[in-house]
Amino acid sequence: MSGLADSEIKGRLKKMRKIASTIFILLIFLVSGCNNAELTVSKEQAEFNVIELRSGHFGKVEILSTELKRGNYIIDWENVENCERGVDSVDGETGEVEMITASIC
Repeated sequence: MSGLADSEIKGRLKKMRKIASTIFILLIFLVSGCNNAELTVSKEQAEFNVIELRSGHFGKVEILSTELKRGNYIIDWENVENCERGVDSVDGETGEVEMITASIC
């Protein structure tokens, strides 16, 4: 009787390993599929877009930092002369600028 129980346990373990392997492979495909977006906008172009959009009659916009997250450039900028500061998101495919935060002293 214990021989039957051992073989049954081994069979179940083998099934569980196959299921776990399949789930792991599917997760890898899902994660890698989310990162396939091709960037058509360079970091420099994204920064230029923000400078052009946020520059006004007073002062010049200075880029403080640029970070790439999920296909978007997150750009922290500042205009000291008119006491303005903000964070914008630039789409890495289209170059479209979206304001995340902005403040004026």
